[in-house]
Amino acid sequence: MTSALALSLLLAGAAREAPTPPPPTIKWERNFEEALKRARKTGKPIIVDFWADWCGWCHRLDKTTYADPWVARKALDFVAAKIDTEGSRKEREVALKYQVTSLPTIVFLSPEGRQLGRVNGFQGPGQFPRTLEAALQIARRIMSWEDALARNPDDPSALLALGAHLYEQEYFDDARELLKQAVARDAGEEPENRRQARMLLAIIEHVTRNFGEAERLVKEALALEPDVEDQPKLLFFLGRTYVSSGRQEEGVATFEVIVRQYPQSPIAQKARESLVNLGRRGAPLP
Repeated sequence: MTSALALSLLLAGAAREAPTPPPPTIKWERNFEEALKRARKTGKPIIVDFWADWCGWCHRLDKTTYADPWVARKALDFVAAKIDTEGSRKEREVALKYQVTSLPTIVFLSPEGRQLGRVNGFQGPGQFPRTLEAALQIARRIMSWEDALARNPDDPSALLALGAHLYEQEYFDDARELLKQAVARDAGEEPENRRQARMLLAIIEHVTRNFGEAERLVKEALALEPDVEDQPKLLFFLGRTYVSSGRQEEGVATFEVIVRQYPQSPIAQKARESLVNLGRRGAPLP
């Protein structure tokens, strides 16, 4: 046997005997505060699995989705935490904070604890990697705004962006605080952004029945540089605010302005419907 052949056989045997590396597994953090600390230190978003011992679908997630090697590899981009919704007082408080009302619930968070998105219910290993990738893309955007605020807490663009995101996630209290700060600091911003901040904040104030503040914010938005697309939307919301606060005649007058001045806008049809509901015929169709 030649030395070259012997070496080849030796290497082949060594390759056959080399141990196969174990498949990756998700390393779960059981302490939420520790998960936040790790996320801030590593710059990674967080995946939080809310579960309970009685939840059969939660156990199925562990046995199928989380055990899948591809899912485990994708999860390396996150800090992973498990929260027992019937565990310690702190765990129950975390579940309450993130409005967990059914199981399983999977919540994706920024390192600052802001919700990126959530999954209510079971997802299998075929779908879940796409969910992880989508959450990661959102995380990059949200974390860039958080980094901007870390550099400058008065950054109106970052305040508006985060406030709008939390509004969409229905965290209205947190959104209100950020949007209030944005409105107070956005004198140099584009009119479109200034209108958006006031409109979102006005909606939140309207929902909480603070009609006077909602009216003030919408009128402030209307006074900014006009925009043909925004004006009928703002006027319509102003009309609704009038009606909600018991000022029906002012609401009717505002809806009639929309129908008369913006007849081609989709909002004009809503204004006509509102007039009919209020017992007014409104302006005729053009």
